[in-house]
Amino acid sequence: MGARADYVTRPREWIASILSREQRFLSAAEIHRALKRAGARVSLSTVYRTLDRLHTKGDVTARADGEGEATYMLCEPAHHHHHAICGECGRVEDVDCAAMEQFAESMRALHGFELNGHSLEFFGLCRSCR
Repeated sequence: MGARADYVTRPREWIASILSREQRFLSAAEIHRALKRAGARVSLSTVYRTLDRLHTKGDVTARADGEGEATYMLCEPAHHHHHAICGECGRVEDVDCAAMEQFAESMRALHGFELNGHSLEFFGLCRSCR
């Protein structure tokens, strides 16, 4: 009998809970430490596997931090947006960016270049850290 591919595991629930409380990108090690502080018995390799699965499903977004380590955050996949990231506390705000659609149209019209993807992040200080 095969296992169902989309069932929710306890580690997946725990990781999603931690990510939903945070509004910043977290590394697997940070998530693992938070789980251990909360009394959850889960290995770091399980955290990595679970994050990989959540990322593949589109439930989390991933980015490399300043040292190149992968970090993860729950993200709303229903609409295209970008992130404004606070350099002090790491808080992340979603930013809708209609200007990117205008830019993509300009690339098509002026250069005949069809964009099939892009990545854009904004860095600064959030309201609390200013």
